[in-house]
Amino acid sequence: MERELEDLQAELAEAATDEEIEEFYMAHGEATTEQIGRIEPLFEPVQAEPGPIENSSLEGLRERREELIEDVRDPNLGDLVEAELGRAIERLEITKLETLLTLADRMDLPAELVDPLEETKAEAENGLEELTALAA
Repeated sequence: MERELEDLQAELAEAATDEEIEEFYMAHGEATTEQIGRIEPLFEPVQAEPGPIENSSLEGLRERREELIEDVRDPNLGDLVEAELGRAIERLEITKLETLLTLADRMDLPAELVDPLEETKAEAENGLEELTALAA
């Protein structure tokens, strides 16, 4: 999901007309790349292979964005659509990370595997707060 978010954040940065929202997505895209580098090594100790998965929630958010953008003529409204999508993505990411943290707890995984997930979740929570402030 993080790899798909990298691409989506680049699209959102390009589409934004508000400079702060554009900067948020550009910076968040870089943070997502760092998160991928932090998370991918966690697969080896649990003997799993990272790879693409279909995420119907994320796909639904993308489709809804496209529908809304087609109807929006005012750039300010377009930026609100981009910010709304960003908040939904952050919430989805937080939920997925909470699930992974619960699984890690049940598997009694060591801190070196759990800490990167917690750091990534904290970044997603901060991103949600920042986008909420930008959209206000």
